[in-house]
Amino acid sequence: MIFHPNVFGLLLLQTTAGGAFFMTFLYRYPSINRSFYRLHGLLFLLASGGALFALGPSGLAFSRVSSDHAGATTVYLVLGGTVGLVLYNILINFIPWDRSRKLSRPVLNLSGTLLLGAVGGAALVLNRSLSLSLSGILLLLTFFVGAFLLGSVLLAMNWGHFYLTNPTLPIEPLAFLVRTLLIMTVATALLSGGMTVRDWSLQPGFAEGLLLESFQGLYLWGRLLIGVLGGLVIAILAYKTVRMHSTQAATGLLYVALLMILFGEAFSRFLFLNLGILV
Repeated sequence: MIFHPNVFGLLLLQTTAGGAFFMTFLYRYPSINRSFYRLHGLLFLLASGGALFALGPSGLAFSRVSSDHAGATTVYLVLGGTVGLVLYNILINFIPWDRSRKLSRPVLNLSGTLLLGAVGGAALVLNRSLSLSLSGILLLLTFFVGAFLLGSVLLAMNWGHFYLTNPTLPIEPLAFLVRTLLIMTVATALLSGGMTVRDWSLQPGFAEGLLLESFQGLYLWGRLLIGVLGGLVIAILAYKTVRMHSTQAATGLLYVALLMILFGEAFSRFLFLNLGILV
């Protein structure tokens, strides 16, 4: 079933890591006010805590690793990133904005880096292998690109809401986030397309699933059509809409993109965790 705790744990961890990483770039835009950072500081803290709960000592995949301590290291990285987000929220909420703007950015950068390290550690631990073979490298690339994809679409969608109350805000932050989202959707499409060709000949049962001769084909096509192709098309439309300075239309498209990408990434994690299929 798709309601596997590690599916949700990975999605929470990847969204937090990618979102925290990209949010550090937004500090160069003075138009992004304190409330945006407060909102996402809280969201990322809750998501990181949820990931720690789902992928921590209670997670079966982590508790089975005993010889190399990679699982424990990954949990410590998540814990370190969570502690950093606690400090970030303190700075954003209780320190004057002029000071907290300077102090909070490196804290957020450190938290995002630790959480990205946890994403890589989780990929290797759940793969039951620490060897950097071709499949291991593809797995790491998939997880990192997925983290950046989830983080960028969440930030873009949420920032689009600020134009609803203040249409005079500069377009540059939204343009940066949507452009980043487009790059990540293209990278996802390239990775997924390459792995589909690879899995066709190497992965037992993959061809049957792709031809809808097994139940797993529903998840495969959900990943490819909704998460990859659908996300790419909507990202292109959102990018073109932003270039026309139609922020409200872009926000509506980003809603759809968030749902498509979230479902696509969930299907992808389900296929990997339950069937060992990377697509």
